Amino acid sequence: MFDHHEEDAGSEELSPLMHAIVPRLALCRIREYEPEDLEACVEVHRSNEPDLLPAGGLESFTAFLEGGTSYMLVIEHAGDVIGFGGLELVGDSDTALLRHGMIHREYQRRGFGTTLLAARIALLETDERPLEIWMGAPPPAVPFYGRFGFKLERVHPGATGGGVGHSAMFSLMIEPQDILDVRDALEEREIRIELNEESDFEEETDEE
Repeated sequence: MFDHHEEDAGSEELSPLMHAIVPRLALCRIREYEPEDLEACVEVHRSNEPDLLPAGGLESFTAFLEGGTSYMLVIEHAGDVIGFGGLELVGDSDTALLRHGMIHREYQRRGFGTTLLAARIALLETDERPLEIWMGAPPPAVPFYGRFGFKLERVHPGATGGGVGHSAMFSLMIEPQDILDVRDALEEREIRIELNEESDFEEETDEE
């Protein structure tokens, strides 16, 4: 499903991003989100409350899924939805947003979060210029995203105490070769992103 550039892949030393991704890729099924996945995604969200997510955020999260404003992927393991994450491009800019990426609490630290990140990176365009990725996540996610080269830009205080409800903003500059390398790494692990036939991510986001 991807345009591959075999002459470039593997010809240069892997970037720090790829050094962090390649060893942790986990075999799973990755496909587009469907409305029928709502209940399973809500359960994934609930599994991360209240330690990682504030208990009051489920309503806004459900509205986000029902709104369909992001290109959403889900991860399946043994037939169950265990994670999901969204991707948006900001108009005609060189900026992409990662939205609501999370893995069910029982399946964390098994490589599925890394695989979800890689899948969303693989969907980015490979123009000749680098892209800037932005995302928000709870402060406990700082070590996880830091290993891929994301920079902690700021932390927004939450309404609750103890750090729960705080939101950390991260950014990462990614080169076109990194996107190609991520695609190749997923293919080598036989991890494919199943897209609906009517979907065209690049065309949809270019028109927004």
